[in-house]
Amino acid sequence: MGVRDSSILGGMNEEMRAKVSALLEAIVTADGVIRPEERDFVRRAATRWRLPEPAEPLSLRTLGTATAALRELESDAQARVLALLVDAAAVDGHLDPREHALLLAAAASLGIDATALEERLLRRLKAPTLPPPAS
Repeated sequence: MGVRDSSILGGMNEEMRAKVSALLEAIVTADGVIRPEERDFVRRAATRWRLPEPAEPLSLRTLGTATAALRELESDAQARVLALLVDAAAVDGHLDPREHALLLAAAASLGIDATALEERLLRRLKAPTLPPPAS
């Protein structure tokens, strides 16, 4: 689940990039607080992958709409986007239960084992600082 190979993300059409933008906004707003490090992460990702401002970020705060948006992405981009969401959720060093629930639902909707997701989350949360999205 790495976002190091970003060619898939960079090659998405405008509609798919808008979905990724909305998903990022959903994960960083899931706990009701957008911390500066989360906002910076989203800005760097938006610049890197030319993501538009989300039209309705709050509409994705429900599990069903967020997982539907993720499933609508191109299949080869889904795991990479989920990895990006994990990084965004962990960037502040804290995982709120609402962020965790959103990530678990997203992984389940893609058929990704919860154990694999939990391992990535633990690695990210133990990292002293998360690097910015690769450029």
